[in-house]
Amino acid sequence: MIGYEIAINDQSPVVVTSPDVASVMVHSNCSFGDSMYVGGLDTSRRIVWVDEKLKVGDRVRIKVVEVSAVSPVVKMTYDREELKVKYEQLKAELESKGLI
Repeated sequence: MIGYEIAINDQSPVVVTSPDVASVMVHSNCSFGDSMYVGGLDTSRRIVWVDEKLKVGDRVRIKVVEVSAVSPVVKMTYDREELKVKYEQLKAELESKGLI
């Protein structure tokens, strides 16, 4: 799968991809400061690999790569409403089969 290898200054590169959405955003001149965000969406989850402030002189390298394994996630949030809908669907299915 195609993904990104991102390195800031001399930090170890982060390798990211997602079957749904992977994004690399560099914010400049924003009210919240200059920063870099690397994240994605995977079904009902929002995934973050990098969320870091940038300063003048920082070097950012972004390379498109073939990905076999991604870097560990820094932060992951779930859509509670979507999880609840899936739970109710699975519960109904198991009840109809007499398993619960």
